Amino acid sequence: MHDIIPKVTLEQKRRSMGFFAIWWIETFCVVGSPPAEDEPMVFTPEYAEFLVNCYALDKSGHRLFDRVFLSRPKGSNKSGLAALIVLFEALAPCRFDHWAEAGETYTFLGRKYVYQEGEPVGRLIRGSRVALAANSEDQTGNVYDVVYHNCVKGPLAQLRGVGLDVGQTRIIIPEECGGGEIKPATSGASSRDGGLQTFTVLDESHLFVGRAKGMARTLLRNLTKRGMDEPWSLQTTTMYQPGLNSLAEDTYRTAWSIAEGKVKHDQRTLFDHRYASLPIEELGNEKKLEHALMESHGSVMKSSDGYDHLILPDGRITRVNPRTGKDDEGYSLASPGVEPGPSKDGWVIMDKPKSYILNAGSDPSEAIRFYLNSLTSAMDSWLPESQIQAHLVGKDMYLSGDRRQMMDAWKNVIHADDEITLGFDGSISDDSTALVGCRVRDGLLFLIKLEQKPDDARAADWRVDREAFDGMVRYMFGHYNVVAFFADVNPWESMIDAWERDFSDKLAVGPRGRNSTKIKYWTNNWSRDVYQGLVNMAANFTYEMKQVPRHAEPDVSSIALLADPRLVAHFRNARKRERSFGYLVFKETPNSPEKIDAMMAGLLAYTARNRYLTDGVKEEESTFFVPFRVY
Repeated sequence: MHDIIPKVTLEQKRRSMGFFAIWWIETFCVVGSPPAEDEPMVFTPEYAEFLVNCYALDKSGHRLFDRVFLSRPKGSNKSGLAALIVLFEALAPCRFDHWAEAGETYTFLGRKYVYQEGEPVGRLIRGSRVALAANSEDQTGNVYDVVYHNCVKGPLAQLRGVGLDVGQTRIIIPEECGGGEIKPATSGASSRDGGLQTFTVLDESHLFVGRAKGMARTLLRNLTKRGMDEPWSLQTTTMYQPGLNSLAEDTYRTAWSIAEGKVKHDQRTLFDHRYASLPIEELGNEKKLEHALMESHGSVMKSSDGYDHLILPDGRITRVNPRTGKDDEGYSLASPGVEPGPSKDGWVIMDKPKSYILNAGSDPSEAIRFYLNSLTSAMDSWLPESQIQAHLVGKDMYLSGDRRQMMDAWKNVIHADDEITLGFDGSISDDSTALVGCRVRDGLLFLIKLEQKPDDARAADWRVDREAFDGMVRYMFGHYNVVAFFADVNPWESMIDAWERDFSDKLAVGPRGRNSTKIKYWTNNWSRDVYQGLVNMAANFTYEMKQVPRHAEPDVSSIALLADPRLVAHFRNARKRERSFGYLVFKETPNSPEKIDAMMAGLLAYTARNRYLTDGVKEEESTFFVPFRVY
């Protein structure tokens, strides 16, 4: 699986300086690290796309992103890629100057690049300052050593004759390339304050905690000081360990907060995360493990047949015809939902991570984090991350970056004649308020409306728009086939009273049978009922997701999540707390900004669905003959 937030449009990619960056790096740089340290760099399809996205421009030639996050499995050469970008930033014309005219060229070290008409032409940064940050000197060396090797043994070593000064702790950039320096940064945060960095690498940011995280924040603040040079930062990381509060965890949450709409102002962050989901109990299944490793590594994995491969939307892996760039079914990397698979130019050999994972002494949770690059659940999570991922549908609908399109995406899959149930969980000025639907035939949960307390300055006087939720409930009853609706009462009792009055006659069941109130569900008082709903829902998440065709008989054990990132986050945030009768779910802490209200609304919608399937389907009326005497 591959999440890119936001999606970079084809038009933005066409304006990118990334194509020139790829040519420059492949022409003048070597890999720089064993065992292929002196071989020329060749980009795999996936990293080539990443570079194009990094250097995408708007119509005025300004960078789209000033914070870039790259998350890949262990062994994917993230540090090496960062080092080659460092060289491009320090020595090449890497900032927009003008749009190329026909026949315009660039010449460097005897090699010529011919621009396409209208392609962006770059300029050198004068006095560039490139910082390589890590939590230790050894970690900094992962990037610096590749930079150093390129400057002393690769084609770029020619620049030593014109002033490239290469040392063990810093590199001085010659005036011919704009001047400046490349320097590691591992000291305390205060010693870095006042810097004028133009590019900062934060390598393995899942290790940035405590003092290292403070230093990173200082370096990121420094990027605001040279606005004309459009400074930016690159974080490289493997999936973070939940609960350590690392820089990577912060960035991951920020990216999804943007996708969820919790942060409105422009973050200018590019989030690129490749991973695979495989339950711990299935790690020993070699066939499934191999597929997961190919999915998480993409084109950095070495193909066994010398061809490039594609991962199709249905999970199949097919071979690319090098003459056409397509597989036998006509799919290519330009096809929707298709991702790069193992490549002829990859370097990760399948047997290496596979052997580690299958070793009896390996930690399964570490294997998932390091080699599948997937989020491992917190110890007290209600649902394992692998189960959530295995029950997601429609992910492509929610990665366009268009918030309005994301909020209405459920309308593309729910038909007016589908039987649906609703669940509602509300707040006034804290937490979130959510209305969630559930399709009866297959248990598909979809987020209809969510308002949640913002993470920014708007939080001070934030209030839920009660009338908007009232309007949406009435819209659902007016336009869709709602057969049951359970709503948590507190603190919305007066509005729920109105819903009871107006819609009860349309509903087949209530929370406690036909003769109860039809909508009101007191979650605070009915703890055992909530527990039974949680147990039933969690049990169905353990089964393989089922496809239930339209007009087929409903499957009572089926469940799925329409992959709205807001809904997914609320399910992911639920923490289990033991009680005398079983357990309930809560936020991580009472004041946590990570909300679960959409998950609770989903629980009520799913409980209403199951109640309807067991108690609500009306039997055909029988005809009774009452005898009477005829006189």
